[in-house]
Amino acid sequence: MKTIVLAAAALGLVATPAFAGPAKGESTSVSFAGLDLETAEGQKILQARIDSAARSVCQVDRIRTGTRLKSSEARDCYAKARASAKRQVATAIADQQFGG
Repeated sequence: MKTIVLAAAALGLVATPAFAGPAKGESTSVSFAGLDLETAEGQKILQARIDSAARSVCQVDRIRTGTRLKSSEARDCYAKARASAKRQVATAIADQQFGG
């Protein structure tokens, strides 16, 4: 299956009552089926999909009552999800280059 999995649970993040941050156990998959990851265009499309999925899973864009600031938990989750996805993308690109 040609997907990248972004999981808040794998990052060890837990929702707190004050900052309803990323829910423990929440994850999503990002498909790259049909994308040619050997091209800059294919990689750009995949990065946009990953960014959107990471923002959703980590609730980065969620409006919190009383503040316009993003919680540090959401920012940390987002950064870690992107880093995890980056490793998975590198593996997927290598697999495509070697006919996998």
